[in-house]
Amino acid sequence: MGRIQSSVGLITGTDIVGTVDQLIAISAQPRDRLVASTELLANKQAAIAELTASVIGVQLAGNRLSSSTLFKSKTSTSSNSDALSVKSGSAAQVGTHVVRTLQTASTHNTTSLQRFSASDTALGFTGQISINHGEKLIDDSVALSSLNNGRGVEAGVVRITDRSGKSAEIDFSSARDMDDVISLINDADINVRATTSGNSLQLIDNTGSTASNLIVEQLGDAETAADLGIWGVDVASSTVTGLELDLPDGTESVRGAALSELAGGSGVGPLTNLDITLSDGSSASIDLSSATTTSEVIDAISASGLKLTVRLNDARNGFQVRDVSGGTGNFTIDAADDTASQLGLTASTTDDIVVGGNLNRQNVTRDTLLEDLNGGLGVNIGSFTIKDSKGVLGAINLKTAGAKNVGELIDKINALSANVTASISENGDGISIVDNAGGSGKLTIANSGTSTTASDLNIAGTATNQTIGGQTKSAIVGTSADVIEVTADDTLESFVSKINADGRYGTASIQTNDDGSFSLRIRSQRGGEAGKLAINTTGFSLDLRTESRGADALIAVSTDGGTERYVSSSDGVFDLGTDGEQSSQINGSTPLASLKGGKGISLGSFKITDSRGKTSAVNLRVEGITTVGQLTAAINDLGIGVTASINADGTGISVVDTAGGSETLTIEDVGNGRSASDLGIAGEATTQTIAGQSVSALVGPADDDVTDSATGISLTLKELSTDPITISVKDDPTVVSNATKTFVDQYNKLIEKLDSLTYFNAEANEVGLLFGSSEANRIRDSYSRLLSGTITQAGDLKSLGSVGIRFNGEGQLEFDAEKFGDAMSEDSAAVEAFFTTSETGLSDRLDSVADRIAGVSNSLLIGRTETLGTQITQNNSRIEALNERLDNERERLLKQFYATEEAIGKIQGNSSYLSQIERITIPT
Repeated sequence: MGRIQSSVGLITGTDIVGTVDQLIAISAQPRDRLVASTELLANKQAAIAELTASVIGVQLAGNRLSSSTLFKSKTSTSSNSDALSVKSGSAAQVGTHVVRTLQTASTHNTTSLQRFSASDTALGFTGQISINHGEKLIDDSVALSSLNNGRGVEAGVVRITDRSGKSAEIDFSSARDMDDVISLINDADINVRATTSGNSLQLIDNTGSTASNLIVEQLGDAETAADLGIWGVDVASSTVTGLELDLPDGTESVRGAALSELAGGSGVGPLTNLDITLSDGSSASIDLSSATTTSEVIDAISASGLKLTVRLNDARNGFQVRDVSGGTGNFTIDAADDTASQLGLTASTTDDIVVGGNLNRQNVTRDTLLEDLNGGLGVNIGSFTIKDSKGVLGAINLKTAGAKNVGELIDKINALSANVTASISENGDGISIVDNAGGSGKLTIANSGTSTTASDLNIAGTATNQTIGGQTKSAIVGTSADVIEVTADDTLESFVSKINADGRYGTASIQTNDDGSFSLRIRSQRGGEAGKLAINTTGFSLDLRTESRGADALIAVSTDGGTERYVSSSDGVFDLGTDGEQSSQINGSTPLASLKGGKGISLGSFKITDSRGKTSAVNLRVEGITTVGQLTAAINDLGIGVTASINADGTGISVVDTAGGSETLTIEDVGNGRSASDLGIAGEATTQTIAGQSVSALVGPADDDVTDSATGISLTLKELSTDPITISVKDDPTVVSNATKTFVDQYNKLIEKLDSLTYFNAEANEVGLLFGSSEANRIRDSYSRLLSGTITQAGDLKSLGSVGIRFNGEGQLEFDAEKFGDAMSEDSAAVEAFFTTSETGLSDRLDSVADRIAGVSNSLLIGRTETLGTQITQNNSRIEALNERLDNERERLLKQFYATEEAIGKIQGNSSYLSQIERITIPT
């Protein structure tokens, strides 16, 4: 059982702990001096870190002045920023742009007008709903700018006189396409109807008068009438057909779709008479024999004299005719032959609207690229298998087969051992594959592994009986459409789930209406023209209405009074070039210094390792690489398994692995370089689709370089304006002036930091942490020599004073913005050269000084920081050892004191025993 020990001796009353503490304090004096020295070293290290940060601040401010784009900064204004805002890059040219806002961007959005009381109740519908991309509808109208071999139609005013002698002056300056031309004529206050006949504009006088000729006159010096093919018309006839217009390549008609393009490319026709009887009993037999386009069919029906309206259906792939007679009988559309059925309009109904079916304008041909299928979404470059009804198996691998277009794919399928025949489908929107084997099984097509190629082609599955060429055949017929089967037990909720299960083109949702009912809403996955949808139902009607049709934003721009040009954008943001033209893509001669918004690519080095582990490197500075072409050539010459090229969008470079190894292509910057990062190609390769092939690649540019703000002007269309908007672009010298002021401020902060760390106060006998420090003195001297000296080999200017910078009496810089502005006005190129000349300009000289003082390797402050760190580490080790020795000494002293107490206690105890012994007296 141990004894209870007290801090005070129980026998002697000595303060044992206090005495030991005093003894240890005497012994700890060397340690305490070492601790104080270490704290001073740590404070100095912190002070060095503060100085490093200040030097880097000067370096960064100086680096900004090295950019030539800074000296070309522009300011831009919009006369109506609520409608059209503007940003301008340094490369934008000074000028004035007059902009007419013609159309805002919109995302396709379709809603069912039919409303439902519940979203979870079976609707009782049976049939299909088809959702297809809107790439090839029948609502085309040729752009006027593309006519006449690209010369277009000159804006101007034309006077048209009908045969009664009544005239109208029609201004065509707002017309963009042939539909606009026809609308302007038909809306004029004359009795003349405009239409088209083939590829010509046709005017029809409806006055019934012969008092005047039908006359067309050009007003002013423009050639509008001549460009439209109706110049000099002056005829005693009720109908005149203009000259045939020159159409751009690939365009079959000036307005609407050519009838020859319908029925999957087989064409519609010949047409004869279409017989229409309205519900009030009125009727007409309409001659369509001369119609060559869908627009001419609409014009002919509209001119029937019946109380009806005719237009394209909501999907824009067929017709819609509405009876507005107000009768009570049947509304009938028929023909003595197949004219009505070919047009999808055969009907006998009590409804007042007949919605025609899909006329199937061909959108897939043998020349269609696989990457352009599905509205530009393309197909997976993978593989699939085809097994005919006798079990003979064949396989297609798009990557190894090298098929780039539909025709090549069809040929590859037809060359298989499986007994099948592939061709363009009769609807002209996919591939059909017919089984010829005559076996007892079923033709089946399946994706291979994780590939989705067959699914993307919509041919994955098992053959069914199909009517092809008028015969029943076992086949699989692909289509670009998402076709959803609808059954009687489907609810609005299951409708949405089925549509969203694929969701290639659109996303479905349930809309709650103001009366508590529900409707189906389908919104495109993509904005703008590319996101247009064609939605049709078969077997039931949802009364679909497109609330907003996918459209690109459109503006007309005229620069400095020049020719007006049209520019479109899918999202309402227009990135125009340096002179207001659309921004150009990069090419082989594009300087690396112009990338990243004019900031340029850092001239460092990066390492490339292909998928077989083979490594090589590119050093932009050492190899003198200054252009995109030189860079891609240097990569391709490395002798490893990669291929570099400009990416498909023309916005950066791509590096594709061609080694075929089991590892992953990687690109990494070397040392402190940022070249690969700046190019957006640093990292590990991922699977990409390039030129229709699935490859392992790294593709630039960096995310912050997608919109290159230095290339020119960026406009954002927010709303339409009835008046033209003026965009002004001017030089903005305040940007470089502010950057120069920032440099001056950063330098002065460095001087203030130096002063606070090196001061000497004689009265208080106090000094700064770095008083007498050689590092502080070298920093001050290095900058002082540079900034007060002569700057040579950097143009005509030789000193800071020439650009309004001078030293004051306290060693700090002062900036005279007025003098700087005068220098810029007098010779901005000289000021630019003073700062930006490579190696000898002020900016690079400042950078060199900063690198020597605070650079990453072998610099003054980094070296001092490392030395201090080593000393602090060594001191801390010694302090730990001293602390351990002092702890041992303290324990030893405590034991000695307590042992002494114990010994004294024993002595006192013995004395007490002795005092109790009685003296023995011996009698005498």
